[in-house]
Amino acid sequence: MIEHFNQRLQRHLIERPEADAVVSGQQRLSYAELAARVAQGAQYLHGHGIAAGSVVALAIKDEVEHLLASITLLLMGARQITIASHDTPSMQASLMSRVGATFMVSDHALLHGHIPVVSWAGMHQQATQCMPDLQAPGSGDLFLRTSGTTGLTNIVAFSDAQLSHQSSRHHEYASERLLRLASIEHNNSKRHRLYCFWQGGVNVFLDSAGSDLFDYLAQTQVSCLDISRLHAVGIYKAAHAKPLPEVKVRTGGSAIPYAVRANILQHLTDQLYVRYATTETGSITMALPGEHAENESSGRPLSGVVIGIFDAGGKQLPPGEAGEIGVQCPGMATSYVDNPAQSAQRFKDGWFYPGDVGQLLPDGQLRIFGRSDEMIVLNGLNIFPKEIEDVLEAHPDVVESAAIALPSRHHGDIPVAAVSIREGAQLNAAELLAYCKPHLGMKAPRKIVVLPQLPRNSQGKILKRDLPPFFNPQLGNVTGHEP
Repeated sequence: MIEHFNQRLQRHLIERPEADAVVSGQQRLSYAELAARVAQGAQYLHGHGIAAGSVVALAIKDEVEHLLASITLLLMGARQITIASHDTPSMQASLMSRVGATFMVSDHALLHGHIPVVSWAGMHQQATQCMPDLQAPGSGDLFLRTSGTTGLTNIVAFSDAQLSHQSSRHHEYASERLLRLASIEHNNSKRHRLYCFWQGGVNVFLDSAGSDLFDYLAQTQVSCLDISRLHAVGIYKAAHAKPLPEVKVRTGGSAIPYAVRANILQHLTDQLYVRYATTETGSITMALPGEHAENESSGRPLSGVVIGIFDAGGKQLPPGEAGEIGVQCPGMATSYVDNPAQSAQRFKDGWFYPGDVGQLLPDGQLRIFGRSDEMIVLNGLNIFPKEIEDVLEAHPDVVESAAIALPSRHHGDIPVAAVSIREGAQLNAAELLAYCKPHLGMKAPRKIVVLPQLPRNSQGKILKRDLPPFFNPQLGNVTGHEP
């Protein structure tokens, strides 16, 4: 039987009470000290009316305090959603309304409607000697939102038990000192911070003093650096970059091209792990060191995860054939909070369908081609955006790219692409078009725009839905652009 979060805290208090639980700059909390802070927080929040079943909007920017408050709410049986400091006021209000928030817990002054706002800072003025009740399994829920890169931001709710099942896939965290560059206000960071706590590892946070990253990694003895694709490119290209032979680098969140992997392997470490995951399921596969090749495999399924590949009629396909990816695993979501139409589309017969197209290779590894809803259909020719993006990003002066379809009355879709280029590079769109043609033939983009940077959401994912205005909306009917 899976252990819940308060049962895991009890285990940590027995097995590693003096071991580091949290490290941030000069601050260190052992598991015993973390438990005492959680007890103090629970007593404080209970005194302000928060109890099991309360729906709490958590607006705490300080990463250590956010983690402590999040664990506290889980153990209290409350339900929580992160209200991030980078969210617009309208997004904050929408999220709170959609989950029915009844309280806000904040580390700064915020006014949102008529719900009570509890200052988390006030907790530090309250002395307590009590310890949390660790006997009954916790029943708190964590609301997470999807990235919303292609449409509506959906919300999923995970129970304490579901989060525990997801955490159990990451046994590696039990012996690691984990640093994530993305703030805990982001979905993926928060979830992996909780996984690390559940496993009894050390959550290392960035130093607020702004120390050099490479010096800080050594100072805090980080063993695992978890980064997004955006961070990955920035790290190995940084002027002060240093090899990290003793550090594991994990990345994911979006497709990680072979060129990016090769640069990490060359400049940082040979201990590279590439993860495929979704908000709805948690981690699905992991490509391990030695498994990084030009086919850009996402690795084999993690423990307890089952992957199926399905055709358009819902028939499961054998290894080697491409189709829609389906996932089954303990702890996955079964629906969205307030979107029955999307729930019915994505959750069917015990499977979750992320909307990605891929194939299972003969050795059990998963290869992902792209999203089914991003497919470009040019005169009946199917083009995955990734085919175009891989060619563009192989150019030494291209930092990143995003290919999309523009509608055409005559040809269905017209492939186009946006790119950002290396600082100081002398490269224009015409040269890139000429570069693509021999590699892609009929699949080559008909127009390319060069942008200072590609539009992104707060999690660093490219927002392809924001790209069409950068192109001529009449492109499909302009002489010279049609095939």
